[in-house]
Amino acid sequence: MEVRMGRTVRAVAAVALMCLIAVMLSRRLPAPAANGQARRCDIPAEPPRPLHLDRFADRAHLRADSATAESWAIAYADVSPLRQQGAGPYADVRDQCMAMLFARISQSHGIDVSTVREYAQQRDIIFDAAVLLVFAFAYVVIAGQLVGAVTRRFPGDERFALVAAVIIVSVMTVFAAVLVGDSWSIGAEVLRVGNGHLSYRTERLPWRQYRPAIIATALGVFWLVAVVRIKTDGVPAAERRALFGADDELHANR
Repeated sequence: MEVRMGRTVRAVAAVALMCLIAVMLSRRLPAPAANGQARRCDIPAEPPRPLHLDRFADRAHLRADSATAESWAIAYADVSPLRQQGAGPYADVRDQCMAMLFARISQSHGIDVSTVREYAQQRDIIFDAAVLLVFAFAYVVIAGQLVGAVTRRFPGDERFALVAAVIIVSVMTVFAAVLVGDSWSIGAEVLRVGNGHLSYRTERLPWRQYRPAIIATALGVFWLVAVVRIKTDGVPAAERRALFGADDELHANR
């Protein structure tokens, strides 16, 4: 029965993980040309139509359009000859291109330019949630394995040593998770925008914006996993002692 439940849980987790990855892939933006010489201060054309920002779909559409314009402006400035002249000329090219693309989106959808610029700074919540949940899934699995290794090293009667080991391992794991999670979130964002140069957009990532909360949550999750794992591992041992304790004593006396 337990084996069947374990297989069911693993199957459900695998399906959930694949669904999250599919969500991430479905939220990708149009990527700028990989060939730098083919890059232009332009975005993919679409039929003009008014957007109503009281609708979720239209807000998502404007967010994607404005984020695409920002990404393509950065990619265009990256290959501009003026980039060789320093950060100032590079920023001027980027901002001029971005302003032109924002104005085009404004005209196409009947939205004020300032609103288009504001939406460019907003995050895709669905994509961000999928990224964090995929990482959380891997983190919980790894935390469970680490706690299992600790519990095998320290038997239940060495409670103080077990607690101390769990605390030390949890701090080390969270420290590593912060570094790995930062790289994971950056890699996922590069996949979303299709451009390896995120520039200032890196600081908008939830991993950067809410790092203290993520650290606290990661610690709490690790300790929760530890409690569940220790209790789960302890139940069979207690049952074995209750069921076979008398036989063990009989064999010991012999």
